[in-house]
Amino acid sequence: MPRVHFAYDLEKDIWNALRVINEPSHHDPREDVSWMFGRLPAEFVAEMRGLGAADEQRTKIAAHLKGEHENVRELIEQRIKLFSEKWMMVNNAYFEKIEHIFPGAFSAGETFTAYLTNLGSCPFNIKEGWFMAKLGDTGADAVVAHELLHFAFIRKYWRQCKEVLKLSAKEFWDIQEATTFLLNEEMPGMFSRPDRGYPEHQKLRALLVDEWRAHKNFDSLLAHYATIKNSWKK
Repeated sequence: MPRVHFAYDLEKDIWNALRVINEPSHHDPREDVSWMFGRLPAEFVAEMRGLGAADEQRTKIAAHLKGEHENVRELIEQRIKLFSEKWMMVNNAYFEKIEHIFPGAFSAGETFTAYLTNLGSCPFNIKEGWFMAKLGDTGADAVVAHELLHFAFIRKYWRQCKEVLKLSAKEFWDIQEATTFLLNEEMPGMFSRPDRGYPEHQKLRALLVDEWRAHKNFDSLLAHYATIKNSWKK
């Protein structure tokens, strides 16, 4: 079975802070996205956005996060142990379920890395095999399940979505995030909490649940999405 390794990497955390502070959000502009800053104080984020020089910004963020790391080093070690133990309880069952939904998405010997972050936004990198989980989130098993489902979906269907269905970047992101409802449908009670998804995708998730229950087939689900991608928000 594939495995998940938990770790903290200061450079990854600095990169994530720079990303969240400087890059525009994918989310609905009407939505409050202050959660994305996680443990970074609002006044610190405002100060960083006011700096003109990128190198100065990075230096201050690095100093701040390095100080945070020193303050919570023991907590990080505890969380890595806790998260590792909780995930190992469901590791095999999870990957068996994923193989049923997305056959061949993962190979038996793969190892993925879950980097803990002080930020509230948790990106992933499929090519490098890593994703992020919030340091303060004791339900990290649910985060791992969510992110790895993205990996499986993108590995199996990215080309079809882009080249056959011609989905825009936003349409692809919507279906990518909405299909995590499958964690609730196919793996109920397996994790610390149900997968909630983003507020803006609740209507789409409900429509996809009905289609999934009717056919239990991801190709059919994706074909259905193609027919409603322009109308589900209305």
